[in-house]
Amino acid sequence: MTRVLVTGAAGLVGGSMVRHAPDRHTVAGVTRKDADLADRDAVIRLFDTYRPEVVVHAAARQAEPERDIVVASANVIDGCLAVGAGLVHLSTDCVFRGDRAPYGEHDRVDPVNAYGRGKAEVEADIADRFPEAAVVRTSLVCNVKPPDPRTAAVLDALADRKPLTLYTDELRCPVRLDDLTAALWDLTGLPPRSRSGVWHLVGPEAVSRYTLGLLIAAWAGLDPGSIMAGSSADAGEPRPADVRLTTRATDAALETRLRPISTLYVPPSRGRAKR
Repeated sequence: MTRVLVTGAAGLVGGSMVRHAPDRHTVAGVTRKDADLADRDAVIRLFDTYRPEVVVHAAARQAEPERDIVVASANVIDGCLAVGAGLVHLSTDCVFRGDRAPYGEHDRVDPVNAYGRGKAEVEADIADRFPEAAVVRTSLVCNVKPPDPRTAAVLDALADRKPLTLYTDELRCPVRLDDLTAALWDLTGLPPRSRSGVWHLVGPEAVSRYTLGLLIAAWAGLDPGSIMAGSSADAGEPRPADVRLTTRATDAALETRLRPISTLYVPPSRGRAKR
């Protein structure tokens, strides 16, 4: 059995990875309570305790990108190198500027916001110090039972009939949480040499945040009338406009097929969805 350490186990993706771990792995999920990943000494102690063979780095707090993404990920890389563990690092479609979509696994990154720059810096660090690692770029991760924070925010606003502005001019490829989890376990189970490189784990269907909001409303049986169409130009900070990702190389190597996001938000045939 492979010893796998999952960071960010209290989060959406990390928690799902721990809950749905295959029997062939012995999995330990760690949270911020177990170790502050921005504290290098704490990370080295953590890795020395668990002695993982593979690490899935799913922790991704966005409040302080330099500390919680760049520094924390550098420490995770150090921990992997110290114990000889493989690494599956979760990155983002926001490493791209969004003006030349669709983007393939080997296209040049060019982020426009702090989150994307932090993730791009980590990708560069991995390429320099740990090229055997896997870098997984994903997009908006969605779930309904229970709803992910983005879905929950839409449901709450619609239930309270509060105006909600969602962008029509920002295209992404949302992914189902269950599909992403399965694909990540596929990747984690590959031999180290087959696992290395950049992977795109996103859904095959590109939608705007506005369209995603309408899908959520239809699934929940709620009136979408309070969803307002807006422009990302009004967001107050640069945002990538179109970060559709191609997955041709990834699809050829992994067993799991990622489904369109519209397959998650399917309106019930009878009655309305219960929250």
